[in-house]
Amino acid sequence: MDSTTRITRECSINELNPILRDAMRAHIAQYHLGPIEDDILMCCETTSIRQKTGLFGGTEESISAAFVTPQWLVWADSIKRNAASIGAGQLKQINIRDYEKTAMQAVIPDMGINVTGRYTDVNKTGAVFIGLGPQADGKKFIQILEEAIKKATTYH
Repeated sequence: MDSTTRITRECSINELNPILRDAMRAHIAQYHLGPIEDDILMCCETTSIRQKTGLFGGTEESISAAFVTPQWLVWADSIKRNAASIGAGQLKQINIRDYEKTAMQAVIPDMGINVTGRYTDVNKTGAVFIGLGPQADGKKFIQILEEAIKKATTYH
């Protein structure tokens, strides 16, 4: 069975891997999200190392980043340091679920969040997984995001 090790660290958006940072900023500009970097509650970067087993075994490294503001969740992911895939969603239009609290945790142990809802770059709802490490910064990100969603959906 494949296994993934994740290491999450809190950082500023300026400290993110440039591939992720630049892609996030391009997405923010493309969708006219405004100066949301000024309102970041928390930003983090995760390095994931996936150990593949079997005939085509080996390791695969990816990096991802996410930040949350009082109104937005923005995330980016890059496998093998290639171009990043980006997403963003208004907190009032998304739901999150802590992966560790899902039934899949028993089958495929991991940590992170499942995000469902409407994103800036799609016309319909979607689902995405944002992997986070078991370190305090990964857990802190989930907590801050849950609190921000609660506030965004309570007051709007």
